[in-house]
This record gives sequence, C-alpha cells and structure tokens, in this order.
Amino acid sequence: MEWPVTPGDYVVGDPNSPVAVVTLASDYRSLNLKNYAICGTCFTENFGIEKVIVNVLSNPRISCLLVCGKESDHFAGQSLLALAENGVSAFGGSRKIVGSEGVIPYLNEIPATSISRFLREIEVIDLVETTDPAVIQQAIDSCNGKERGEAPELSMPEIDEHSWKKYEKEVKQNVMSRIKKGQQ
Repeated sequence: MEWPVTPGDYVVGDPNSPVAVVTLASDYRSLNLKNYAICGTCFTENFGIEKVIVNVLSNPRISCLLVCGKESDHFAGQSLLALAENGVSAFGGSRKIVGSEGVIPYLNEIPATSISRFLREIEVIDLVETTDPAVIQQAIDSCNGKERGEAPELSMPEIDEHSWKKYEKEVKQNVMSRIKKGQQ
C-alpha cells in the first residue's frame, strides 16, 4: 500500500519517523520543521480529523501525533485533544467526539475499530496555539525512538469533499440551536 493513503494539505518527510505533525490553521511550510513522517494542516473537526487518523494509522512507524499551530475556526485542535482524552460516543447512530467544541464533530466515515486503534496506539501531544518552530522541533525530536506495535492494514473508505453532505440536516440543527442560545 502506498503511503499516505488519503490526500490532503501535507508534505511527507521521512516515512520511518515516529512523528506526524498537524499544524492546524498555521502554514506548515513556514515552520521549516524536520524529522517528521508527515506534516500538514487540519481545519475541520470531522473529515480533517478522519484524514489525519487514516494517514497516521496507515504508517505503522508513527506513534506520536503532535498537534500545534493556530487553532482552526472549526476547533480541529481542541477536537483532536478531546478525542484523545474522551473518545467518541454513539449519538443518533453517529460517532461524536466527546467534549468537542466543534459544530459537527462526527467521525462516521472511518471504521470504529480505526478510532479505537488510534486511541490505543497513538500518543497525542498538545501544542495547540504554539507556533514557535524551535519549541515544535524540540517536541518532534523528543519522540525519536518511540514505537508502536505493528498494526495490521485496514481498508479505509475514501473521504471526499462531498461526504459531509449526509450530515447537512444535523449541521443546520446544531447551527440553529447555537443561534437560538445566543439570542436568549
């Protein structure tokens, strides 16, 4: 299987590195980081996180996910941290990130077993709002030598820009609920 398995806004470094870096809404190119397997942005609390999980799990050498940079408008960083801390719960047939501040924090396009594996095998490091390249690089380097068990290959469904549309009704309900709360 060719890695990374799903497209996105990222660059591949050394595929043998144990570190994946998510710079959230910050431009990873301007940070000039090194010694990572993959480094890129994540803007959304649903499909963006799913793509991160798919690409991280599909490389059995990755054991650490460093979450850094400016938070996105969709709270992708906070949602990744909430996922690592609290996991997901079944919500009307959907898997919702417990404690996420995002409007639509549902992870339904990847298997539940993938989410469980991610939670068991990947150490998530919180540097949200950190944009200092020296601090981020130090965190990357501190993960050197960390390993996880050899993971079996899992087939991952393709996630595209149209997948979210099946949640359009829930999105509108959540947005309207927040608007009504703000008017009270």
